[in-house]
Amino acid sequence: MALNHVAGQQGAGAAPAAAGQVGRMRAAIGQAVAVGPGFLRGEIDADHMANTMVGAVRGYAEQERASGGDGAPHSAEARELRGVLAELMACGSGYLAGRCDAACVARTMTQMVREFPAS
Repeated sequence: MALNHVAGQQGAGAAPAAAGQVGRMRAAIGQAVAVGPGFLRGEIDADHMANTMVGAVRGYAEQERASGGDGAPHSAEARELRGVLAELMACGSGYLAGRCDAACVARTMTQMVREFPAS
């Protein structure tokens, strides 16, 4: 699994809509990453982690709609981050639907925590 980390690649001339979208995307990823270490240490169960992953992506989607967005990425960074959000949703919802196990969630979150360390 490759998540295509794109930390800090937003250009100085990025449009305000793109900057807002990227910020919302990063905030959603950050919500899942904030819970990840506790999950990986066994302090949080896989159900909670998966629900956090799905909830973060759904929250982003709601914010995007509320800001007038149509879901289309407004920059190269947003295109990359959309893939990360898709991975969070696929993994979290896959676990909740019984299509994968806690070990799969752990692999995804290990990668997320490495690629998007908390600041």
